[in-house]
Amino acid sequence: MNSSKLVTSQILTTTLVASIVFFASCSNSGPDSSPPKENLRERILSEFPAELPPPPVPENNPQTVDKVALGEALFFDPNLSSCGTIACASCHMPEFGFGDGERISEGCDGATGRRNSNTIYNTAYLSHLFWDGRVQSLEQQALGPVVDPAEMANTWDNVIHYLSTGEHPISKQLFPKSVGFYKILFDQAFSGEITSTNVAKALAAYERTVNSRASPYDRWLQGDDSAMSRAQKRGALIFFGRARCSECHPPPNFTDSDFHNVGVPRGGHERAAMFPDNSQICGGIREDADPGRAELPFLQSSCSDLGKFKTPTLRNVELSAPYMHNGTFSSLDSIMQHYWNAARGSTTPIVGNLDERVHLIMLTDAGGHPDDFVNLTEFLKALTGSQIKGPPSGIAPPGGE
Repeated sequence: MNSSKLVTSQILTTTLVASIVFFASCSNSGPDSSPPKENLRERILSEFPAELPPPPVPENNPQTVDKVALGEALFFDPNLSSCGTIACASCHMPEFGFGDGERISEGCDGATGRRNSNTIYNTAYLSHLFWDGRVQSLEQQALGPVVDPAEMANTWDNVIHYLSTGEHPISKQLFPKSVGFYKILFDQAFSGEITSTNVAKALAAYERTVNSRASPYDRWLQGDDSAMSRAQKRGALIFFGRARCSECHPPPNFTDSDFHNVGVPRGGHERAAMFPDNSQICGGIREDADPGRAELPFLQSSCSDLGKFKTPTLRNVELSAPYMHNGTFSSLDSIMQHYWNAARGSTTPIVGNLDERVHLIMLTDAGGHPDDFVNLTEFLKALTGSQIKGPPSGIAPPGGE
């Protein structure tokens, strides 16, 4: 063979191989193909911690078995409320991912709040609590619901009276088994001192045990390729890739503990009376709009926090519908649809400015594939891990009275 024929043959061979590789890669890029060969596991391990560390515990409230047992009893005891029917667990039920399955929770005598009940899962790792981040510790958070008119509507004097005597001060009903139970555990946990501070410490100690690990994602990250389905692996590539979810929901807790405006629409329950400071915020905003973090007194003069809410953890997110600060989305799929709409510019925030990262999300026909919603939802289900059960008696005073 002469040199010209040899060169021509080599060119044809190279072109044929390139064509085969090109069409093979195209055939693997469709929605029904296997996940790409990219080593996502190595990338995640190089960028994020592999697992959750032990929950941080404040020096002034060390964990003890007795304190956690006391906190669990208090968490499920409805007698901490003025009506005797609402416990912490009424809005944070284990069977609903420590939410309550409602858009807006109902308190004593039919009162309702303004925002959806946050999950308790993995709150031990958060630096700010509540949707607007107004408190910085579980101990501080535990003090609020007891006296909130839209929740337990009680006073701490009433709570201390009940815990010390077994008498619910409003109904006058007696709970002798409860007072005996609380006497023993307060003796063991706090040398018998029954105060609002110690109640909050016990509740916080219990909540620090409500953590979720050992999800299919965690097992996959540790090397078990069978732990996640093919759809979940595709969803993981989208989550850590073009959907940019991991920028605000980084592992291992799948939250950045920060605040963002993602353009959540109204829930339909908002009323001007719920937001009395709106005329003072950022020079005055719509009277029935939830200002989010901008409602905090020291942030009202600034417009940069308008419409921002805390990024929730995605651990066990499958269990805690409905979603967002006002419970407006009933399913994970509806959240995907919202982000798709926001990225395309077809939805805008009620107040404030949309987080610029939302515009960069690429899903379905906006730079993605038709099955993106399905695959992303399946990946979020792979974050469902270990779960905590409540006491056998459920929401009831200790002793089952």
